[in-house]
Amino acid sequence: MPLSLSAGAQTPLYPYVNPMVGVGNDNEGDTVPGPALPSGSIHPSPETLTGSNAGYDPAAPISGFAQLHTQGSGGVTTYGTFLVSPQVGAPVFDETDHLSEKRDERAAADMYEVTLKRYQTHVEVTPSHYAALYRFTFPQGDASQLVFDITRKIKGVTASDQSDVTLYPLEGKIIGHVKAKGYWSPALVDIWFCAKVDQTPTKWGVFRDGQTAVGETTASAGADQRLGAWWTFDTHADTPVMMKIAVSFTSAATAEALLAHDMPGWDFDAVRGKAQNAWNTSLGQIEISGVPEPDLKRFYTALYHTAIQPRDRSLDQAEADLGTPHWDDYYTLWDTYRTEFPLLSLIRPKDYAGNIASIVRAFDRYGAFDTAFIAGHNYHVGQGGDEVDNVIGEGLIRGVPGVDWGEAYRVTHFNAFQRRSPRYLTQLYFAVGDKSPEPDNQRARSGSSTIGFALNDFYAARLATAAGKPEEAQLLASRSKMWRQVWNPQAQSDGYKGFILPKYPDGSFQPLDPKLGWDGKTYNNVGFYEGTSWIYSYDMLHDIPGMVKAMGGRDMFIQRLQHALSSGLIDITNEPSFSTPWLFSNVGRPDLSAYWANEIFKKFTVDTYPGDEDNGAMSSHYVFNRIGLFPKLGTDQFYLHGPHQPRTDLHLENGRTFTILAHHTGAEAIYIQKALLNGRPLNTPWLSQADIMKGGVLELTLGNRPGHWATRPAN
Repeated sequence: MPLSLSAGAQTPLYPYVNPMVGVGNDNEGDTVPGPALPSGSIHPSPETLTGSNAGYDPAAPISGFAQLHTQGSGGVTTYGTFLVSPQVGAPVFDETDHLSEKRDERAAADMYEVTLKRYQTHVEVTPSHYAALYRFTFPQGDASQLVFDITRKIKGVTASDQSDVTLYPLEGKIIGHVKAKGYWSPALVDIWFCAKVDQTPTKWGVFRDGQTAVGETTASAGADQRLGAWWTFDTHADTPVMMKIAVSFTSAATAEALLAHDMPGWDFDAVRGKAQNAWNTSLGQIEISGVPEPDLKRFYTALYHTAIQPRDRSLDQAEADLGTPHWDDYYTLWDTYRTEFPLLSLIRPKDYAGNIASIVRAFDRYGAFDTAFIAGHNYHVGQGGDEVDNVIGEGLIRGVPGVDWGEAYRVTHFNAFQRRSPRYLTQLYFAVGDKSPEPDNQRARSGSSTIGFALNDFYAARLATAAGKPEEAQLLASRSKMWRQVWNPQAQSDGYKGFILPKYPDGSFQPLDPKLGWDGKTYNNVGFYEGTSWIYSYDMLHDIPGMVKAMGGRDMFIQRLQHALSSGLIDITNEPSFSTPWLFSNVGRPDLSAYWANEIFKKFTVDTYPGDEDNGAMSSHYVFNRIGLFPKLGTDQFYLHGPHQPRTDLHLENGRTFTILAHHTGAEAIYIQKALLNGRPLNTPWLSQADIMKGGVLELTLGNRPGHWATRPAN
């Protein structure tokens, strides 16, 4: 197969992005087909009444275009907010009654376009950071409509506690507000939009709970009542109607100010050109070359997805708060601390530092910062523990610059000594039946939460040291070993002995089959969140020597992990098992890590992810796997395995470049035979982040069969 040209600095990278990758439901990604800027606040995208949590089914008719979406998330739907429906004829408000089949659909990083066959109307949209610019090409006529649905969310569900709308016909402006409810987080969320059109409408009106009022310019609605409005235009096929819209979580005035800031004019191509430049800069942080164009498209689409969330909303704040970082839509940190944030630490450390500063600021405002922070609201989820500690601690260990670690320690200190569950603080384990702080959906389980809290304590200990608190650091380091509280050395499965098992308040273990629970298909959280005893028994990543010893030592650990992976007992594409295949490298078998890394790589198809994309979690996993690195959590290191292209260049924020050269690459050449770092032999199956950040060259020789490189017991 002929190779493409190198995707180098002179080659535009945004055309390689295909946002349609992962849009399917049923564990195919749940990604958003519409365009957004890197970390952009707004995310316009088409809507259907069936499909994924992103609000889109590629096989279904389109109902309109909403302005907010969440990237690759499962569970209860969030956003799909402020639907705009272009129509011809009398305005129609019920979504089921204005669905349209489509043609000429094209999704790209810089814009989305489609023709609505029912209305013979072509729609194009391109984003800035806080606003989006639409171009509607209607057929000639005097009944072209833009219908605004204020109160709906994904899949057309009414999700409003209160709403209001005001039209300004002489200005061609509309302002709407919803106090949204029924999102994944149970908080009520105030959201405003300001939209302007470039043509004077000929008619207008509002609708409320099934009733229309022609010529009215204001309306409000109560809980569970639908609310909307419309403009009517006299259109010509050669003169599109332009509409620009901004969304704010602060106020209507802020939405209008953001609209003026982002889009003072109406030049669609200029806005699109800025989006192209933004994506060229973002995607250019990692350059791969020497592979066919389909591989470039798959890689840069994944890298694009890593840059969508969290979202930078630093300008969407009250005036007194401007100048301080405000990052939003952590959905959730349980998903993203393992791969998304380590990738940020490599290629976007300034954004990592901004996230930590935003977390500290939100902590001061709300008194806590939870695992989920969505639409500016905390939500304590209880999936594992207090994962914000992991994000902050990983940043410290990896040397993210520009962070006041003493300030950051206030967050981890609060979690460590006040937020952990009462029993963990006294008896050092989370028991069967214990409650976690979230009010509506108890996800915490004895096995996974005890491990989660122990990992949190490991990171909190490192922060305590950085903050000059040695006694607290020693206490927290000791607590980090308390995963042993839920290790049952007598538990057995498939001939192997010793497993993490849930523990009752009286100290006895729950009699549980280690295979029972989440297996990637069956959602059963008995004792563990999205996992089983087999899965979580490999999750003590901050104490790998202790874990190896508990399983009987190096040889037994290797044999047992091989059995677990080859028998399908590990769901290697779900977050608790992201790191599991690389554990072989810790006991001197990087060849086995390379084998299983490749098995995971095969699960990423040309157009799907092997599960929810989860706000950058799965896409960053793919990026790391592709380039031959994988984060070794709790350290400043990255595991090494065979890259999937001859050359990778990491263009770092500090102006340096780190290059990975791989000789003899191929589909079966997954095993490292030899490694040189800046010309010197490298004989460990990992590399420090500090070495990468200095710039330089890692030169790897690959082969089709396991060699002897780094195959010795590791410290």
